[in-house]
Amino acid sequence: MRIAVNLLPFREQLAGAGQYTQNILRELVTRDAKNEYIFFLTPRAETHFAFEESNITRVFVPLPDSIAARIAYEQFVLPFQLAQHEIDLLFTPSVAIPFLWRGKKVTIIYDMIAEHAPHVLPFGNKKRSETVSAQTVVKYPPLRNAYVKWMSRFAARQSDAVITISENSRREISEFARVSTEKIFLAPPATTLQRAADVETLTRAREIYRLPERFILYLGTLEPGKNLPRLIQAYAQLKRQHPELEQQLVLAGAQGWGVRDIENEIQKSDATGFHLIGFVDEADLAALYSLADVFVYPSLYEGFGMPPLEAMACGTPVIVSNVSSLPQVLGDLWTGKRAGLLVPPDDVNALANAMARVLTDTALCEKVRALGVERARAFSWERSAEVVRQVIAGVRKT
Repeated sequence: MRIAVNLLPFREQLAGAGQYTQNILRELVTRDAKNEYIFFLTPRAETHFAFEESNITRVFVPLPDSIAARIAYEQFVLPFQLAQHEIDLLFTPSVAIPFLWRGKKVTIIYDMIAEHAPHVLPFGNKKRSETVSAQTVVKYPPLRNAYVKWMSRFAARQSDAVITISENSRREISEFARVSTEKIFLAPPATTLQRAADVETLTRAREIYRLPERFILYLGTLEPGKNLPRLIQAYAQLKRQHPELEQQLVLAGAQGWGVRDIENEIQKSDATGFHLIGFVDEADLAALYSLADVFVYPSLYEGFGMPPLEAMACGTPVIVSNVSSLPQVLGDLWTGKRAGLLVPPDDVNALANAMARVLTDTALCEKVRALGVERARAFSWERSAEVVRQVIAGVRKT
């Protein structure tokens, strides 16, 4: 079977979806050697998908750095290329599927975040709208949000099978796209990171990113949905209530749209010790997590939440929002083994108190550190890739 993989959305810097795709494909092409995989990708993403297996063919598409150009290519050129290459199945790890492609389709939908934007509440349903509006989140500008919302529903309905990464996303895909959960399969992310102990590695990371001696860490795209203004406010409150604490606040990650609100919140804060260090190279992630005293992820919505999982794997205590999929990442509340602290995303006081607890209570810190490492081991790229392989095989037989 000839399987096309649409990698066109990915560029030089891989965010969460790109890293997930990279790891799944690395396992998949090894496990599924009898099928041929044709990667459609830009030259700038080549190094991320430079696997050496013989069952891979690469088709390079020199697209400009434009979302509109990429969408136009996917819709009006890619279908003809798929036909030329005699593709049996299209595997899309980036939601968008071509309208004109009538062949078999397996699509990854990470989340339904576009449904939660305040300007697209669902169909005037007052009860549902009130529930969602308490946790509204803006990830995309309005026009792009409308496209992502429509395409996510379209892809869920038109694909022969859907892969997603959390039970929360599985439930929401079924609800918003009105498709059966039986066609939605769960393949959560994993991580191979582990705590960095080498002094030279840690020193190098500290020097490259100019890190303070003690710090609280956030890592992820700097965008409105990550709730960073409230984190900045909580950090300022922490410093007022606990002036003896030496920790400063490090915000790591590429700048998304709306980053100006974050910068403005920092400028008006009465606290000091803010560090915006930009995108962190994958090779430095373990060192960055390992150097942090606590990892804080106050996001308003996540399809999964890779950074908390990575932090746990590196033995760093984590604090996350108690919404969407994030409680699932930390584990089971009822067994007493929840691997971190949960806080309401809109409660600045609760976030400040949670940071204070972890930074001042040594026993609590060590407990969540150990539980985090244990929890991270529950996720496996091998198992998730096997789910994807079986889904593709099942779709081919239908």
